[in-house]
Amino acid sequence: MKIKIEIDENIVEEEIILHCRELNDETIAIQKQISEAVNTGLKLTVERGDMEYFLDLKEILFFETAGSTVAVHTANQIYETHLRLYELEELLPGNFLRVSKSTILNSGKIRSVRKNIAGASEVEFEGTAKKAFVSRSYFKMLTDKLEEKRLKK
Repeated sequence: MKIKIEIDENIVEEEIILHCRELNDETIAIQKQISEAVNTGLKLTVERGDMEYFLDLKEILFFETAGSTVAVHTANQIYETHLRLYELEELLPGNFLRVSKSTILNSGKIRSVRKNIAGASEVEFEGTAKKAFVSRSYFKMLTDKLEEKRLKK
């Protein structure tokens, strides 16, 4: 295996590309290790009541606007952040995806997606009963993101 680094001062966002003959266990393990290394230690400052908390991004299931505040959902709690969704979109790593005007979700925590052709589709998350909704106009982006993570022959 070769490892090559190319420096390009014109790129806006860092990108890691793995070129491989086929998708196998080794390639998937490398992708997971890189993803975990990049996102390890990233924390978001949130509030609940008069307490301030520092959440690992991997704990967050989704963000949703609730009136003038942005709620931060984990498996067991709901916190608030002063950041707006458009600010979060700029700051969060690639596994977070905008799925409606009012929701950004962590695609790495999705357990299932229930399609609804007529309206918003429903997303269920690992380890909780919480759900989020994906609007029709964002559904294709979500399925594309999930396809990237799917194992293939």
